[in-house]
Amino acid sequence: MFKKLALFLPLLLALQACEHPGPPTPQVEPNFTRYQPIYLDVGSIDIVQDYESPMKPPNVEHLIPYSPDDMMHIWIKDRLRSVGTEKTLQISVKDASVISTLLKQPDGVLPSLNNSNRYDARLEVEMRIYGTSDVMSLASIDVTATASTTIAAKASLAERKAIFNKMMFDLMEHMNAELEKNIYRYFGSYINYSRGV
Repeated sequence: MFKKLALFLPLLLALQACEHPGPPTPQVEPNFTRYQPIYLDVGSIDIVQDYESPMKPPNVEHLIPYSPDDMMHIWIKDRLRSVGTEKTLQISVKDASVISTLLKQPDGVLPSLNNSNRYDARLEVEMRIYGTSDVMSLASIDVTATASTTIAAKASLAERKAIFNKMMFDLMEHMNAELEKNIYRYFGSYINYSRGV
């Protein structure tokens, strides 16, 4: 009797451990602090949300861990600094979509766990600098970045999350490079280089 109990007890404890996992690992927010901030001689930075997700298929940006819009807001927080007393930098998010497309199977092949979906992310951002009483902008840039990936229907939740995060990372690396290049090219007169020293 005691021998059977001794053999059964470790198995029972192992099952209980499986049934009661520890607390989930906290999700680390993406950031762009590895890049130097850009100091702008503007009094304020205003974000205009021109894009509104339809919140239904084929759009899925509202269902993924970090949407293009989320990533853009994090980028603005980490990379841009307002150090002036006048002028306004207006940032408009024109597009921040992720579109899902079911990849077609050959004729006669029934849907299965081998199906895959293609996901196309697009982020379009417009930046304009306005004076205190200007109707026309003093300088402007418009940048678009895209990224795509494919996920199999049988992929686990953890795998999907990792793939979506990688797609967003790729999207923002492209967006970051293009925005930085255009800001230094077209907003050069409004950059405070002394603050970055």
